[in-house]
Amino acid sequence: MSGLEAALEPVFAWLAANPAWAGAFIGLIAFAESLALVGLLVPGAFLMFLAGAAVGGSNIDILPMLAWAVVGAVAGDSLSYWLGRHFRDQLRGFPVVRRYPGALARAESLFHRHGGKSVVIGRFVGPVRPVIPAVVGMLGMPPGRFLLANVSSALAWAPAYLLPGVVFGASLVLAMEVMGRLMAWLVLGFGGFFLLRWLIPRIDRPLRLAGNRLARAVGRHPPPGQWGQWLRPLHAALRALRHRQGWLWWLAFVAFLGTLTEALWTPGPQGWERGLLALAEAQRGDLLRRTAWVMTQAGGLLPVSLATVALAAALWRADERRRARFAVFGVVSAVLVAYALKGLLGTPRPNGLTATAEFAAAFPSAHAAGIAALVTVWVTVLPPRVRLLRWLTLLAGALVMTLVALTRLLLGVHWPLDIVGGLALGITLGALPGVVGGARQAGRHRGMSVVLSAGVLLAATGVTQMLDWPDPINAYPEPADRSVPIRSLDDPLATHRLGLGGPAEGFVAQWQGGEQVPAGFEPDWQPAPPWRWQTLLRWISPRPSAARLPVLPRWHDGRRPDAVLIRVGEDPRRRWVLRAWRGAVTPDGPIWLLSLERDVIRPGVLLPRLRRHAPGPEALAALLGPASQRAGLVRLPGPVPRYRSSSDAAAASPQGGTSP
Repeated sequence: MSGLEAALEPVFAWLAANPAWAGAFIGLIAFAESLALVGLLVPGAFLMFLAGAAVGGSNIDILPMLAWAVVGAVAGDSLSYWLGRHFRDQLRGFPVVRRYPGALARAESLFHRHGGKSVVIGRFVGPVRPVIPAVVGMLGMPPGRFLLANVSSALAWAPAYLLPGVVFGASLVLAMEVMGRLMAWLVLGFGGFFLLRWLIPRIDRPLRLAGNRLARAVGRHPPPGQWGQWLRPLHAALRALRHRQGWLWWLAFVAFLGTLTEALWTPGPQGWERGLLALAEAQRGDLLRRTAWVMTQAGGLLPVSLATVALAAALWRADERRRARFAVFGVVSAVLVAYALKGLLGTPRPNGLTATAEFAAAFPSAHAAGIAALVTVWVTVLPPRVRLLRWLTLLAGALVMTLVALTRLLLGVHWPLDIVGGLALGITLGALPGVVGGARQAGRHRGMSVVLSAGVLLAATGVTQMLDWPDPINAYPEPADRSVPIRSLDDPLATHRLGLGGPAEGFVAQWQGGEQVPAGFEPDWQPAPPWRWQTLLRWISPRPSAARLPVLPRWHDGRRPDAVLIRVGEDPRRRWVLRAWRGAVTPDGPIWLLSLERDVIRPGVLLPRLRRHAPGPEALAALLGPASQRAGLVRLPGPVPRYRSSSDAAAASPQGGTSP
């Protein structure tokens, strides 16, 4: 330990025992540094660096500290904004402002050049930082726009100012290693953000211009006659490419066609679908199952139907009869098409649920289609002039759609493509009435109609949950029990790893014995470095070491390894990685499923270059042989070699097992 580290050790120990005080101190620094006038006198950047160093040296959890910094920065800027709106031009006469006249002038110039973006830019620019919120308040920036810029910039400012000190305090040696690359990543992150802000409007404009040309080519009205009536939806959809909403509608339509083609071409689940479903089932406990079932009721047939009827009735009462018919058509057609496709395709559900009376076929998800159609109808019904309500409806509706879609996966009743297809179908048919009918006329009561429909949806969701009808929780799969012992050592186990992307490499061995880690591998093998923010920073070190880097995660059947060991030889850039999952529990101990790979780590430009190699037969014999001898195991042949104790092997094979 260096002299500086030894001197600071009592401070670090006290902070580790009192993390709440550290968070309050960081929040106070961020508040003072962002507060108008006061921030001109406080060396906030230096104090944040010192606070970060104290946090890093104390090994305090970084996320609460970042939260404190964000809250302090938002509160300081908000108070500065209020001072600007309250005092207006009187701010120019304040003593501190008269002492720094250039700061106020630069802040005003920045606001006149960049408008609302000046709040984000000013957060990172020297003396302007504590003045710009007061200036934008003084010059009349709307509160909602300021709050959005304030919060978003604080979320980026807190890690940018706190993390360098955290790295420095965690380890002086590590700080010297990764400081340059950490700053490079921060610069790339901010540069990428501003590049996207500059690029997206320039991509959006040519697309809409192309849509305008197409709209002029197809004309304002569909062809006359009977054929024109049939072509009216296509004609309106082509003209909708003039707007961003039209492009989103076409994106949903293409997504539905893609998932439908996939369901027709390969009726069974893809490998990645099996992997994601296994991950969801591995997380599903009693509490999560109950919570997911409550949330999934929002997409049920009864709540969606009642909410649609309420919306249509409110619109009809407000003399919006044409739009009421469109709303009913959008939701009803989405649900009917979903059930019709289920009957035509007959795609099997996970866990054999198709054979039960409670569930029909899988593709597409009717829950996802119904809630997506309803939310899309809400957005298309609202007139454009109620922009805030439209945005709130879009955000809340997108959240409900996402939750319903995730619950179908968490409950184990749909494959991921079923959910994507259902969402795309609901958006396509839910928006079609608005696209065809043109929802741009003013409407006085549409906002209240949407609010009423949302209230009915929530009430009906609660009622179906309390009554446990018509979608009872007992119809859904129970949480999987993954610790059931097997009766015989000869029962079949998995031969290949099922990762998140589907079936992956085969296991190299089934290993008997060892409670925490497979028996016999210690002391040649050591536990892999755990995933913490300190070890994560080592991945940006210009001199990566195989012994210090945490191992990249792998999954089998939705589970992370129960044990991860590494073995580093003479070359510090190469290591063997052993991942072990408990495949079964027997009276004689667990049986482990072993996966082995060779990692070669070399320096890279911003990240190390990692190459993984599968071991050959000779390497496997050299690695597993000494461990099996220490554990007293012998090798039995099979699709996956089985390593058992000598007595079990002799009982299983009268001629005895063969040593590795």
